[in-house]
Amino acid sequence: MFPAAGSMTSGEFVQSAPLLETRSIRSLMYKTLCFLLLVLQGAVLDFYLIIFTDLYWCSWIATDLVVVSGWGIFFLKNARSKRERACGFHQKSSIFGCNLGEFTYAYLAWLIYVIACTPKVVLILETSILGLIALKVPCGVTGLKVTVLLSVPLLFCLISSIVVDLNGPTRHHSQTCFLSTCLDLLDSFTLLEMVLRAEIPSVYLKYTVLSVYFVALAVPVVWLYELTAAELRCRWLWARFGTGLLVNAPLLVVRCFQVYVYKMPVSVFMFKNVLFLGIRFLELLEQCVTVRRLWRFGGTGPAQFSHCVSENDMCPHGYVNTLAVTQS
Repeated sequence: MFPAAGSMTSGEFVQSAPLLETRSIRSLMYKTLCFLLLVLQGAVLDFYLIIFTDLYWCSWIATDLVVVSGWGIFFLKNARSKRERACGFHQKSSIFGCNLGEFTYAYLAWLIYVIACTPKVVLILETSILGLIALKVPCGVTGLKVTVLLSVPLLFCLISSIVVDLNGPTRHHSQTCFLSTCLDLLDSFTLLEMVLRAEIPSVYLKYTVLSVYFVALAVPVVWLYELTAAELRCRWLWARFGTGLLVNAPLLVVRCFQVYVYKMPVSVFMFKNVLFLGIRFLELLEQCVTVRRLWRFGGTGPAQFSHCVSENDMCPHGYVNTLAVTQS
């Protein structure tokens, strides 16, 4: 006799329970780190703004509460979306793998964070607060640099808190996007440090550096939404290329001015800017050709796949038998 569809033996349940518990603990740990980093960065920036100005201090705290609440709502909605997928509702498919719905609403969480964080940093850098921090605050400008760079581990904790399959294609794709964004942020931050030391001779170059840094900070909104999309289209390839162009092209121009006009030393990141522009362009051409070919021969659209979980892989109450899926 074969087991009925949707049934699960007690032995399979016992074997899969530790795996589900481990994933739950891991997700909870990263979600906790997300909230700790949000509160820490927001509190330090608020401290800088409140102690040296009287610019509506309560509004800065209210902004942080909105961001933390928004992330809390995101995690709740994301968890609900996972339960619905486990029950077979709202299935999504993509060439990146069957677990693509993991990133549902993640782009909104990061967008809220960028909108709240950007005005604070700009206000600190563009007023006398920066000089007062250097003179009167412990750790000075170094503390400000560390606080601003907390965005990088925050992004890592965000994508790690919602990934289910640690060996799946979705996780590898998200890690690739994260590493690219991390490199762009570090690249632009090297020039931002020169702005903090007043070593950028032109005001136009200074504002270019500031703008590029916040563009790089906002880029995850694009690829997080791409990870949520049901299928890969040419517009996502152009969006990915466009964000790389908006970051690397202005930084390359700034570094060319530094080297050829102001006779500053050549930075190794200058090679990175040229390399990334070339790689992104070749990637755009290659993938656009692939997508158009899939459209031409597929008829209904590129990369339409099933949700990859059969009824026999479902546990009671709609949860997925991850052990059965892994072994199949």
